[in-house]
Amino acid sequence: MEKSVSDSADEAGGESDETGRETPAALLTTLVARIPEPAFVLDGGATVVAANDPFGELFGRGGDALVGESLPSLLPSVTREAVASAADGDEHLTARCAGETDRWVELTVERHRSNGRTRFLAVGREVAAHRERERNRPSVGISDDPVDRQQFAHTLEALQESTRRLLHAETTDEVATIITETASDVLDAPGATVYLFDRGENVLHPAAVTDASPTDDPPTTVGPDGGLVWDVFVDDEGVTLGTGETYRPLDDHGVLCLRAPTADQGGRPRELVDLLADTATAALARVDRETVRREREAERRHQNEELRQLKQVNAIIRRVDRALVEAETREEIEQAVCDELTESQWVTFAWLGRCEDASVEPRTWGGRPQGFLETVSTSAVGDGGTPAVQTARSGEPTVVPAVADDLRGERWRTEAISRNFQSAISVPLKHDDFLYGVLTVYADQADRFGETLRSVFVELAESIANAIREVESRERRLADSVVELDLSLSAPDCLPVQLARRFDRSVTCSGVVPSGDRTRLFLRIPDRDPTTVREYVEGVPNVKSVSSVADDGDYEVVVDGPTVPRTVVEQGARLGRLEATATGVGLVVHLSAETNVRTFVEQLSSRYADVELDARREKATRYRTEHGTRAALEERLTDRQLEVLRTAYLSGFFEWPRETTGEEVASMLDITQPTVNRHLRVSERKLLDLVFGE
Repeated sequence: MEKSVSDSADEAGGESDETGRETPAALLTTLVARIPEPAFVLDGGATVVAANDPFGELFGRGGDALVGESLPSLLPSVTREAVASAADGDEHLTARCAGETDRWVELTVERHRSNGRTRFLAVGREVAAHRERERNRPSVGISDDPVDRQQFAHTLEALQESTRRLLHAETTDEVATIITETASDVLDAPGATVYLFDRGENVLHPAAVTDASPTDDPPTTVGPDGGLVWDVFVDDEGVTLGTGETYRPLDDHGVLCLRAPTADQGGRPRELVDLLADTATAALARVDRETVRREREAERRHQNEELRQLKQVNAIIRRVDRALVEAETREEIEQAVCDELTESQWVTFAWLGRCEDASVEPRTWGGRPQGFLETVSTSAVGDGGTPAVQTARSGEPTVVPAVADDLRGERWRTEAISRNFQSAISVPLKHDDFLYGVLTVYADQADRFGETLRSVFVELAESIANAIREVESRERRLADSVVELDLSLSAPDCLPVQLARRFDRSVTCSGVVPSGDRTRLFLRIPDRDPTTVREYVEGVPNVKSVSSVADDGDYEVVVDGPTVPRTVVEQGARLGRLEATATGVGLVVHLSAETNVRTFVEQLSSRYADVELDARREKATRYRTEHGTRAALEERLTDRQLEVLRTAYLSGFFEWPRETTGEEVASMLDITQPTVNRHLRVSERKLLDLVFGE
């Protein structure tokens, strides 16, 4: 298989510019490597900068071994002046090879200038052996006719000019066009076609065609088993038909197809076709390398920009997190989020809305709204709508990379663009599948919110929703009065319901103690053998432990995952009583007087089916401090102290006689008994401080 242009150029010492593209000097070197007769290239000082193997054979060496030699050391009778004179006068030089008495070479010299440098291309023939070589290689020999030699020189010059054009080609289609034009104009080969390989579709498609006859069918895309063109591409072997049609592979880039040239081109049409094919291959390889380089640079710039944005957003998120910790009301949380997001110039406008009656009602905003919310619809009925409306409807994040897309399709886009809102993201504020609202952010640049930033805003939305839930729960606990609700719901997978079905008894829950991802439930299952109950409960999925609290059917059960009692507590209510039967759950819960009962029921309905509000009662609470004894105690105790105190109380530790011991409480909590005693003593002291202290 013949060497490609890029291979030949490298082996012969080709040059490249700072972008990695082959220079005219390098392509001149490539030309030398393809010439079958002795040939070499000199720089302006008569030093050999490239030589082919036929020239090296005159001295018993390879062409590469001659690079760097001075011409007089190889051809003693030839000087630089003689070379320049021969190039200017279109004369031949005849010289004897150094170290040989019977080997002579006749040279034809051309001068080439590029980028301020002078190169001399010398093509020769060994005079003594010329006749024998011509007989052995009739199809590729150099004609003795001076007219043929002159024609060949002009063709080489035209090919070099084409090569200069290829140096500036930026796409493979441009390369294909230049090659077909060169085939038509320089080689006088009509109907030239360059097929380029599409790696994605695994086909060769015609990228450029010239001088096609009106009666000819236009070339079409060629796939596997698509005939001669595909075979040449796959086999990487050129084919010349008896009609003169020529097919040359362009490495893994495609195939060059030519009709038979109509002119002799100095007696060497096939050599020139091969040279053109090699030149095309080198140009396509260069374009591919530069394309890959540009794509990598673009990807690197994109990653750097995304990293810079991420750093900015993380700084904003940290400020938002601090604001969430410091906020004492939901309104403070919502305003702090909008203010912190728009404090940076990275965000143009941010607003937060609550989902009420099939619409998104704006509550707070920051930045430069410029009347935007007054001009767009907030209804969540139907399709389309602003990003906030789409998120409220779907419960999923909505990203708009370019607001200007489909500008006339939706009115909100026109209003947004008029305020220089170029991109947007909207995220739901959800906790346990309940939607507290929607946060929407606009930026003054397109494509601001990539996949990474989308994840950041989703996490931010979860933090906001959790903060709102915590604040509302705290407000409910600190209320002066409570609302008592009787509720019923369907929860067939709830543990108390499963136990009620299994033992055909009503199961009650007298207390719940959340602890991380687990929940400690205090259940009563009367009139059933404790051993049988424990054995069954231990086999229920998600149950981590079960133990008897007393001999009359009370049990402490630790479970993973959500439960009805825990859901009630996390929504800010206090569990008064839970009774489970085989068909459903009945609840008595206490809410603060300021709590929106409808919202509480909707939150519960988002988790369980058939939630019904059976009764509602207002009840006064007794307290000794500003916010109530229980609320004050919960503020003073750590989470661990509160967990230990509540577990001990619900398990009967404070009953007389005691229903559980300190050791049993420690076992329930998986801690040591001294630790339990210490937490209980500290908790008791803090409680007595509230009762008897100043």
